[in-house]
Amino acid sequence: MFALVTPAARASDPPADDANTEEPEEPAVPEIPETVVVPDPVSLTIVLRKSGAIRQIVFNIWLEGTSRQAAGLIEQRLPKVINAFLVDLQRLMYRDTEQRYETREPGKRSFKYVGPDLLPPPPPKTEEELAAEAEAAAEAEEKGEELVKEPPFSPFQPAGNRYFAALQNKLLRTGQNVLPPDTLRSVQIRMFYDFWPGDAKPR
Repeated sequence: MFALVTPAARASDPPADDANTEEPEEPAVPEIPETVVVPDPVSLTIVLRKSGAIRQIVFNIWLEGTSRQAAGLIEQRLPKVINAFLVDLQRLMYRDTEQRYETREPGKRSFKYVGPDLLPPPPPKTEEELAAEAEAAAEAEEKGEELVKEPPFSPFQPAGNRYFAALQNKLLRTGQNVLPPDTLRSVQIRMFYDFWPGDAKPR
């Protein structure tokens, strides 16, 4: 009786081989796309005329191109773009430094900003989705219509800080004026360090 029941009980369990065939999918890891250019950090020193107060600032600014080819063009003209950014930042940060010097107490002026976490890339499209896109493109071509292409994936979330969101938009307009049309998709401030040497307490 024992010999008859044991095989039946084992038959109801999933086979060991089948349990090992399906591996759990690992979550997608955020990565920097080929459309993004990561220059060296931009450093800036502001000295107020009246008070002589000194403020040292470091920006980590990334430039997102509209395509892989656009990113290559951005890299070629990067010195010119960064110089244009510096002109904007010198003017904007001088006024900001004056305001911060007057409204913040020593020791409470420095701060650090970190951009939002990058988004992970979407999963690759299935064969069914690719086939549906090809069919839609063929139908649009037969009708003489132009199918609007899906924009390339961007890993950047909107900046949660309104000040840096506005600053990114200002630098984007500046960069677009320097580069050919439809080259620069966005400007991202990924990190901002703000240090006032005069505020440091003596040891």
